[in-house]
Amino acid sequence: MNNKKNAIRLDFKTWLYLFLTKTVKVEHIPVVEERDKLTMYVKDSKPNEIYIFKNYEEYRNFFLMYLNEVDNNLIDLAIYTKGNKGQIIALKGLCEHIIVKKKVTDFYNSITREQINKIHSKGKLTPLEAVQLWESLDLCIEGSKLVFSKSRCKYFKYNCHECLMETASHQLEHDKINFSLDNSISKGKVITKKLSF
Repeated sequence: MNNKKNAIRLDFKTWLYLFLTKTVKVEHIPVVEERDKLTMYVKDSKPNEIYIFKNYEEYRNFFLMYLNEVDNNLIDLAIYTKGNKGQIIALKGLCEHIIVKKKVTDFYNSITREQINKIHSKGKLTPLEAVQLWESLDLCIEGSKLVFSKSRCKYFKYNCHECLMETASHQLEHDKINFSLDNSISKGKVITKKLSF
């Protein structure tokens, strides 16, 4: 949408409102029909960043690029304002939160007993078991090159459980962690921790 022809023109009242509330327009990816759903990852974003869609249908289809189904009442929560010609101005961060939360929920709801049995037969952990193990060891998920740990904490509002659930949802089976504490002070050795994945 870098073309001036394709730019969405807002009425003066809407433009002025966005200017006065100090929003920052961020381009969303082009909205197209996707057979294989895209993956929305946790991203850094500022609270005042917005997406502008030409109409409600394009706005709804943006969510359908990532999700199999969309609840209009849910996605309406991310609408910041509307233009006079039906344009939808939505909060970028809230759109992403809705997609990430829905994808995580759908992922955990889709796991069948048969899949769980298959994972256990390989000696591996289900995503939920991996989360429980990580929590029991008080482990934190490292950020990536794009999103630092501090940003992940902020993204999930310092809710470690939600953060771990999202991380574990990226794969169906997880390796066990062999954790041992070697406490050999009596032998004059230094305490060491061994983690293997």
